[in-house]
Amino acid sequence: MTMFNRPAGPVEAAPTEIAAAPGSSGATAKRPPAWSPSNWPVRWKVLAIVLVPLILAGLFGGLRVKDAMASSSGLRLAAARADMLPALTKYMSALDVALLAGSTGRDVVGAKKNYDARKGELQTRLEDTDVTPDVRAGVRTLLDGGQSLLDKVADNSLGLRDRVTTYAPLLLTAEDVINASVRVDDAQIRAQAQGLSRAVGARGQMTMQEILVTRGAELPEPQLRTSMMTLAGTEPSTLFGMSQVLGAGSPDSKTLQQQMVTRMAIMSDPASTLVDNPDLLRSIQATDGIAERVIADATASVTKAVHSQADARRAAAIRDGVLVLAAIAVALIIVLLMARALVVPLRVLRDGALKVAHTDLEEEIARVKAGGAEPVPAPLPVYTTEEIGQVAHAVDELHTQALLLAGDEARLRLLVNDMFETMSRRSRSLVDQQLSLIDRLERNEEDPERLDSLFRLDHLAARLRRNSANLLVLAGAQLARDQRAPVPLSTVINAAVSEVEDYRRVQIAELPDCRLVGAVAGGVIHLLAELIDNALRYSPPTSFARISAARGRQDPHGVVLRIADSGLGMNDADRRMANMRLQAGGEVTPENARHMGLFVVGRIAARHGIRVGLRGPAPNEGQGTTAEIYLPAAVLAGPADGPTGVPARDRMRAVSSPSAKL
Repeated sequence: MTMFNRPAGPVEAAPTEIAAAPGSSGATAKRPPAWSPSNWPVRWKVLAIVLVPLILAGLFGGLRVKDAMASSSGLRLAAARADMLPALTKYMSALDVALLAGSTGRDVVGAKKNYDARKGELQTRLEDTDVTPDVRAGVRTLLDGGQSLLDKVADNSLGLRDRVTTYAPLLLTAEDVINASVRVDDAQIRAQAQGLSRAVGARGQMTMQEILVTRGAELPEPQLRTSMMTLAGTEPSTLFGMSQVLGAGSPDSKTLQQQMVTRMAIMSDPASTLVDNPDLLRSIQATDGIAERVIADATASVTKAVHSQADARRAAAIRDGVLVLAAIAVALIIVLLMARALVVPLRVLRDGALKVAHTDLEEEIARVKAGGAEPVPAPLPVYTTEEIGQVAHAVDELHTQALLLAGDEARLRLLVNDMFETMSRRSRSLVDQQLSLIDRLERNEEDPERLDSLFRLDHLAARLRRNSANLLVLAGAQLARDQRAPVPLSTVINAAVSEVEDYRRVQIAELPDCRLVGAVAGGVIHLLAELIDNALRYSPPTSFARISAARGRQDPHGVVLRIADSGLGMNDADRRMANMRLQAGGEVTPENARHMGLFVVGRIAARHGIRVGLRGPAPNEGQGTTAEIYLPAAVLAGPADGPTGVPARDRMRAVSSPSAKL
């Protein structure tokens, strides 16, 4: 059947033309790869935009927090090292007392016990503290040197002058250890530490001077005076360091200066006696008392200041860390809110646009084409006024315009259908008049040749009427052949054969004795006429089109009609495409004009619930195409009782006679 196997050239070429349309050169647009940033989801793009500044902010904030924590850790270590100052100053005080007691013989046992206790405390503190190597070496020197000095003093194996010269380096070491134990960036704390070391040195100097004054009788007068003058020569720098702690104009600072002047005056007066000089001892004790207060106050203030600075730096590090984390958290929250404000409307827009494109618009257009009223499209739920809202409004406008166009197309289709129907009915009216005239001529004609010509003219007119009926089918109108009385199947087939030109080349096999519902008979006649005409037209002129019928296998109450031709046949692809068109049925398109028979058969079959399909020939049938028409029980007026045949001679006569027409 060539009606169904003609190559659909324009339809198959359409995809290529569409693909080539976007570019003037005919090349299709190249899509970016899947990993390209252009194909990233919007949330990834937003994340990529904010990721770099967030990483930099987190990096710089982390570095700042790290520096602050490192500084805090250093200050905590400095505070731990500064905790050695009380043990160190107490040890030096105990050493001074023990040295003075051993030299004067006053409370030697008590001084020795106090020294041992302070020495143990300093050793424990040294072992528990991570001090610098120079501080550790200096403390070890103080511990070993102090113990060695006291042992020699206890054995009385060391002279008075040697005691002073041995103790003086220990004082200098103690001052260096104190200064080295306080290593911070704060100049005020360092000044207090320096004042503390000078106060320890001043107390040691007063101890040595008191030893010389108390036991000065063991030395010659000039040697004693020289030794005391030498010790007094180092006092100005010591007093200057202490004044930084006391304040330059404070009473204690003035007292220190006055006492130093008093001692210098006594020492420089040759007439004054130095040994057991009461004024000299009072001046030494006054200076020693002020030094003790400076040591106590400075030790507490330096230790407290270092701890306070460490705590402040640690608090600052924690504050910086919290601020950095809070800033990053706020930034993330803002980013998430902005991303949500961007992504959520986009998702709503995407889902709504896809729903409109794939579901709503198709259903609404189908409803409009079916003759329904134009629906009012619901706007997409994006109510912002920025770009996304504007795109949503544009989609709504496109939706509305599409429905308006669908309505215009439906109205135009109705006008075209009305035009088809009007033209068809006018043509059929003329053809019916022509057929009536031909019938009268046939009844009055006795010449066989003229009668045969009239029969041929009759069949040509019947074909014209069938073409007019095709226009009615295109217009969606009902055929005018519907009747109430059931029609035998054989009569329906004969009527269909009578509408083809080469009716003599039709062979009808035995048919079941059944009848079709009257309302369906006209449509089935038209359907069969199209299939028979197609089978004859594209078969060799000397071949026949064979019509047979049998009861259905799956539904024994139905009937299957087969129209087989002897043409070249169809390949599988063309046959599959033709069957798809037959099953698709009903919408009029420009393609229907090229395959009018296929469209008419499909629409009539869909209207009455009839199934039509094409298949290839059976193995023993040679070549050609077979059309199978399944008539369900719903279109049959009675059961199929059994096969009945019409003799070929009578069949040809019935077909040729005008009475075969309905």
